[in-house]
Amino acid sequence: MIDKRDNEEVSIDYPCEWIYKVIGSDKGSVHNAIVDIIQDSEYHITDSNASKTGKYLSFNVAVMVGDEAYRNKIYQAFKGHEDIKFVF
Repeated sequence: MIDKRDNEEVSIDYPCEWIYKVIGSDKGSVHNAIVDIIQDSEYHITDSNASKTGKYLSFNVAVMVGDEAYRNKIYQAFKGHEDIKFVF
């Protein structure tokens, strides 16, 4: 966990592996969305959790990112995809 205190900048050394938590309703649709967004970059998807009712599934997506712009680009793409309900 990143501990960000008031007025302190968080320093990230790039390139690095960044892990996104992605949540959606259908495993296949979420995996397809991840493939579409990540495209040619190296990544690894692992199942994480399911909601109590099974309506939502979460996945950890580990991606090698070269800089902050690329890390944010992936985040925004996940956030805007219709098959992905939440990303953090």
